[in-house]
Amino acid sequence: MRNRVGLTAFATFAGVFLLYAVFMTGSTLAQTAIGGLTPASPQPGKGAAQGLAVEYIRILARHVDEIEVAGKGKPGEPISMLDWNVGDGPVLTHEDDDGVAARISGFIKFEAAGDYMMAIQSNDGVRLTIGGKLIIDDPDVHMDRFSPNVTVQVPHAGWYPLYLLYFERKGTATLELYWQPPGADGFDFVPEEAFAH
Repeated sequence: MRNRVGLTAFATFAGVFLLYAVFMTGSTLAQTAIGGLTPASPQPGKGAAQGLAVEYIRILARHVDEIEVAGKGKPGEPISMLDWNVGDGPVLTHEDDDGVAARISGFIKFEAAGDYMMAIQSNDGVRLTIGGKLIIDDPDVHMDRFSPNVTVQVPHAGWYPLYLLYFERKGTATLELYWQPPGADGFDFVPEEAFAH
């Protein structure tokens, strides 16, 4: 019995390591390609503010669908970029650390046409739409984990509408958006200059 427990622990560790390696190397395992994105029209002008707009809802959600039907929320301080891994501290730019949901909106800029690999690490649920297409959907309660890699086929350089639903139910909060632009060697955070609202 002791050996079986040891093998199970090793298999679990090996599985976690493989998932991390797939994310970091941009492997095509479990990868989806999404095309048909619609650019913003008109494109945001010089008057656009940097970062993303956010509206907060106080709810102990179990699924992102609950955020859409929860009624009007309260505007929060804009989010400069999606690089939040805060442990059990305040969720994003909200003052509370539990029972917080967010509707995040604005634009994301792709500097060139081509295939961008994207992934999200989240805790808890998240749903990302870009250019009218569902890109990543990991909608329920879960511990920190990466979504599968998604190849986003960008038809033209420029700004695309972004809409993201996110909630943190209890415990720790994580919301990190990564991309690998065409020709890049690996994943990195989507930088703050790529966001506007």
